[in-house]
Amino acid sequence: MRYNKRLLEYLDGKQEEIISALCEFVKIESISDNPEKVGEALDFILNYARGLGFDAESCLDGQVGVIEVGEGEEVLGILAHVDVVGPGDLEKWDTEPFDPVIRDGRIYGRGTLDDKGAIIACLYAMKAVCELGRPLRKKVRLILGTQEETEWTDMRAYTAAYPLPDYGFTPDGEFPLCNIEKGCLDITLSFPLDEPEAGADGGKAGKYLTRIEAGSTPNIVPGLCTAEITECADGNPETRSIRFQGKAVHSCQPEKGENAIFKAAEQLNAMGLENNRLLALLNLICEKLGDVYGGNLGLYSETEYYRGEFVHRNVFSPTILKVENGNVLLHVNVRFPYGEDENRIIGTFRRLAESNRGELIQVSSLPAVYVGKDRPFLKAFAEAYDEVSGRINEFTLAYGGSYAKAMPNIVSWGPVFPDEEDTCHEENEYIRIKSLMDNAKIFASAISKIVLDNKSYK
Repeated sequence: MRYNKRLLEYLDGKQEEIISALCEFVKIESISDNPEKVGEALDFILNYARGLGFDAESCLDGQVGVIEVGEGEEVLGILAHVDVVGPGDLEKWDTEPFDPVIRDGRIYGRGTLDDKGAIIACLYAMKAVCELGRPLRKKVRLILGTQEETEWTDMRAYTAAYPLPDYGFTPDGEFPLCNIEKGCLDITLSFPLDEPEAGADGGKAGKYLTRIEAGSTPNIVPGLCTAEITECADGNPETRSIRFQGKAVHSCQPEKGENAIFKAAEQLNAMGLENNRLLALLNLICEKLGDVYGGNLGLYSETEYYRGEFVHRNVFSPTILKVENGNVLLHVNVRFPYGEDENRIIGTFRRLAESNRGELIQVSSLPAVYVGKDRPFLKAFAEAYDEVSGRINEFTLAYGGSYAKAMPNIVSWGPVFPDEEDTCHEENEYIRIKSLMDNAKIFASAISKIVLDNKSYK
């Protein structure tokens, strides 16, 4: 315990430095689809790591950054990402998303929780262990991706080109230890409209839904949906736009928010619109996906357990809906439990599209994760959590998708504590300063247990 005490004292003395570093990091608008800013964020953190005395390099043309310390053949990996999702509805932010604000013991800004706060916590955890002055008998490798919020091209390239760590964690979820993680499917369907949606030629009188748009990020339940209504009378169509508000949340737990697509359908159907193809497709989406657990798709999970451990069930979220080039494009984000057959889900969506004159045009998949509780590295993580947090570790399920899926023997661990609000992917994202510091202390304790010891933790 004497070493843990020194670790904690060191980190307490660095609190202002840690906060300052995070604020500078958050100021970089590293939204995944902005390669220039993502590259700037990666360069920033690699240079910062060098300033702390670590080896740091950019790999694969800037797709991945690696920060490393220690000796020996065994490698403890820490996986995180510098890219962030977009800010969402700016009107719902109380602060500027990329101008961090400290208020009431919290740091507000996009990326404070997902994933930049955790990266800073990990860096200072590594530094704290180095400051003990004892030889590090294993390597600690912090691997930073740049496309976690999109296609994971970064980690696919890295795993194909470099040796993988023996075990580790990604601080991109929740405490306590998440040794099980749900899988993820992203499915895009296309449906042709095949008709003028509004009588724009001065034809049939009435009110028509002529355009609809919601969502921009595959893993966020849309908090805003915009529709265009065209009213035709006397051969003179007039179009107006209507906004429907929901509540944006991470799509791994859509029940915590309010999907604006469903709100739009409910209110549009009450407006006495003519039943055209676009409105029919909107109602089809709500009919089939209104039950987030897939009951109306025939994909409701019969059990929430796998070999006695809680793995939850299938969850479905329409996250992007738009009209483009005469087609309705629908993106559905699916979270499925360990043991589920992905092909059963894909086949159901393909049949749904084809039975409505559409097609399934794109699928991407990330597997579910299951790591046995008895692994030595997990025991070290659990002890660190118990000692620093004062809580008792439990093994639990991670609902979201993280880089734990990218490599074997990686678990999701932190940064959100059990009694905290998870604002990941939401407007007004924040991290508590105390939680930021507690993350650093828990990670430092875990790293020290493993890398200062001669024995293997595989």
